[in-house]
Amino acid sequence: MTLADLRAAFPVLDDGLCFLDWGATGLLPESARRAIHGYVDELARCPGADATWMHAVHGETRQRVRQLVAGLIGAAPKDVALMESTTAGLHVAASAIALAPGDNVVVSELDYLAVAMPWKRRAEDAGIELRWVPPRDDAIHPDDVLERVDDRTRIVALSTICWTTGAVLDLDALAGPLRTRGVHFVVDGIQTFGTFPIDVRRTPVAFLAVGGHKWLASLLGAGFLYVDPSVAKAHRPGDQGFLCGRPTRGQWWEWFQDPLSSAQEDVVFPPFGRSFETGGTASYPGAIGLDASLSLFADTGVDVIANHVLDLGDALIAGLDDLGCDVLTPRDRRGRAGLIVFHVPGDADRQRDVAMRLRGDGVVVSVRYSGGRGGLRASLHGPNDASDVQRLLEALRALL
Repeated sequence: MTLADLRAAFPVLDDGLCFLDWGATGLLPESARRAIHGYVDELARCPGADATWMHAVHGETRQRVRQLVAGLIGAAPKDVALMESTTAGLHVAASAIALAPGDNVVVSELDYLAVAMPWKRRAEDAGIELRWVPPRDDAIHPDDVLERVDDRTRIVALSTICWTTGAVLDLDALAGPLRTRGVHFVVDGIQTFGTFPIDVRRTPVAFLAVGGHKWLASLLGAGFLYVDPSVAKAHRPGDQGFLCGRPTRGQWWEWFQDPLSSAQEDVVFPPFGRSFETGGTASYPGAIGLDASLSLFADTGVDVIANHVLDLGDALIAGLDDLGCDVLTPRDRRGRAGLIVFHVPGDADRQRDVAMRLRGDGVVVSVRYSGGRGGLRASLHGPNDASDVQRLLEALRALL
């Protein structure tokens, strides 16, 4: 699939909308929209032999999603758990790692609140220490993280990118040293996954949590959690529903029809990431959306998308410089991904006013701040092209 084909999967992009806000909530491709509508129509008609037809059919859909994710990160499908969101995955990871009073967790001052929240609660309830890494030059540097790691550090929890500056984290500079020191590296990958590659064979993170509603262009309420096999063998989440395990005999559909089945029987939870799923009734629409959207990005190639996004970023940064805007995002291609954060002249109210005026012109961007850093944020993705960058720049020029 070419980049032009990928753009065509989102017809609204050529119908007048300049969409540059994938970092907030992405667009749904036409293939996913049709598939989800088809599922809803099926629910209204009960097309199967019984009322549980969807569990068999879309259990296979969920397995395809695990396979797609695994192929994109160099893992096995059994290492992938399907989750409601990035936050759900982060909380599952937090529940799996035992912490004792005096242990510490390293987090970033410039991160999305959801990344620190599980550990903030643990610090309040269990007497653990939170060690905050301050930004330097609007980025989080691996050396600054490692300086805060000692023999009582159990977790380092960070995002792949600073969501209000667009500076990416050098995962490779952290993952190996943390693994060597026995520290679990918990990563929020929602703001880069699908646009920039990660291979867990080269970058051995303990957990990678990703929601599907941003750059993966799927429904809200669908995502995944990768769990390193060695971590899955040594730990288990605090809560596990029975559907993420298996009965001691047969399959669940057989067990439900067996007069001898009983709630007193054991449930087997294999030591794989798959067993970290919630284990309740699954979000089949979420899996259907992820199946369609992930297939588009896998067919296009994440490396192809990444190079394209960096090219678009080069053009946008150059144009913002010409307009006299202050660009926070690194100019070096090695230091950024799809988020380009910038200021127009003026205060925070001015940034919000410009964003609203841009929306009136059909150009969609966000305003985001954290720790005093941020501004207008444009999200560049594979379905975007040079015309979107040019349209944003022309709209800004008219406003400024």
